[in-house]
Amino acid sequence: MRRWLMILALIFSESAHAGPVEQAEAVAAIRDGKLAIDVRSQSDYEAGTVLNAVRVDDRRLVPQLKQVMTDRNLVMVVFSSSDSRASKAQEKLMKAGYNSIINGGTYEELHNALYDVADDPAQ
Repeated sequence: MRRWLMILALIFSESAHAGPVEQAEAVAAIRDGKLAIDVRSQSDYEAGTVLNAVRVDDRRLVPQLKQVMTDRNLVMVVFSSSDSRASKAQEKLMKAGYNSIINGGTYEELHNALYDVADDPAQ
């Protein structure tokens, strides 16, 4: 019995962990008008971000989203200054019950995948 409980606990804990960067999926979602969550610093955000992005401090990520996002199945893209920081933000959101969080990876890579220099709204 104890073995089955451990196996079930392992299965359920694995499903709550953040996944790898899904850049193509993130680009498609952003182009489709889905919300992008930028967890970089305020100065990085002010220097430029991507379409449909809002900056949320990663330390207050879950409480702030819970105040405004009641639909836990809403598709969102999360990105940051590093893949690991984006993955941690994705994991926090998934543990809080948000089911459709796409890991967009780093801002630089996501930005480059989204925009040709001629299409960049910041230029």
